[in-house]
Amino acid sequence: MRLWRLFGLDTATSAERRATFWVAVMFFASLAGTFLVRPLRSQFGVDRGVDALPYLYSLTLAATVGVVLPFWWLANRMPSRRFVPIVLHVCALGLVLLAAGLTTVGDYEWSRVPWFGEVFWGSYNALNVAVPALVWIHAVEHFGRSQAKRLFGFVAVGGTVGAVTGSWAAGALSDAPIWVGALVAAGLLEVAFLAFRASWPHCRRLEGGDSGERYAPGGLLQGVRIVFRDRRAGQIALYMMLIGVLATAFYAAQTELVGKELRRGSEQHAWLADVELYSQGLVLLLQLFATGRLMSRLPAVALLVSLPVVSIAGLGVWWLAPTAVAIFAVQLVRRGAQFAFEKPAREVLYTPLELATKHKVKFLLDTFAFRLGDLCGAWLQVGLRRFEFDVGWIVLATVFFALLWIALGFSLGRTQRPAVVAIS
Repeated sequence: MRLWRLFGLDTATSAERRATFWVAVMFFASLAGTFLVRPLRSQFGVDRGVDALPYLYSLTLAATVGVVLPFWWLANRMPSRRFVPIVLHVCALGLVLLAAGLTTVGDYEWSRVPWFGEVFWGSYNALNVAVPALVWIHAVEHFGRSQAKRLFGFVAVGGTVGAVTGSWAAGALSDAPIWVGALVAAGLLEVAFLAFRASWPHCRRLEGGDSGERYAPGGLLQGVRIVFRDRRAGQIALYMMLIGVLATAFYAAQTELVGKELRRGSEQHAWLADVELYSQGLVLLLQLFATGRLMSRLPAVALLVSLPVVSIAGLGVWWLAPTAVAIFAVQLVRRGAQFAFEKPAREVLYTPLELATKHKVKFLLDTFAFRLGDLCGAWLQVGLRRFEFDVGWIVLATVFFALLWIALGFSLGRTQRPAVVAIS
């Protein structure tokens, strides 16, 4: 099949094909579930406004800590075959509770129960990074480096199709009671669990797999110690924080402009769902026709710096045309670069690492470091606005962080074999 040739599956073994397919289905269901609720989260942010972002991202960071610590505790005591299902079930239960709570909000009337919207924001943002991280932890544990370069493109496409499906469903359900999407999302996470179970026997037969019941040894905070002692891990941590800083800059612009130009909650919800739908549609096209070719032909550094380069161009567009339509276009291109180019290249960085780093450091960086960057970015954007800087100065200050991000991308992309500090 042409699609198999496109993603290197025509030369793959039977175990590689089956493992790749089921991990892709797991990623599909995970992102369909999270993207189904994501526009509602963004609509709540628009309702609260840019000035509330530091407080909201503080809640996000606190919720993320609440996710990271029990995850480490589980990873320290049991293999991924056991702790991944536990985390997926807990997240699905959280979405069921969210659906129950959303029945009190009515038609986007967040002021009815102010504290609930804040809990929703923080807990969803933690779940939004934790669930995809589980998929990649499962993938990088079992796929060897050569398999990852050949097959991760197909896994990424599965996730993008899920993101497109979830975004489309969010728009379609924008006129339905707002609790419906959360309930459907919970069911999709259970589908992700079933796909995980189906993938397990095939993943164990891959070059990076293991037939034993492996778990990550070491203390509960081993991941933190690795980040501080290993220069390479520290660079990746800072790289992840800068992703959050720049993402929040564009999110703040989107929140500000959508709040000014659209008044009704349902209109904002539908508009934000369209942003996700069209941007993920672009990602899908890029992944189908460009990602695999570029990953095999270009040096890693070119893909790692693609997102900050596009972000600088997007900041220029925001400066010249500060409108919701312009931000719509910028977000579309940024997400295309992130999920089709930068993120697949970033995931390959983890494949040669030892199990403790894959389980603990990766999860720490994909969740806590990223959300810490969000918080720093929120304070930066609100601080610049409180000092009454115009859009040009806000853009210039943000470009500085994008340039630092590019420098880190060059450093990380020079070698794909980072050193790891083993800590007992």
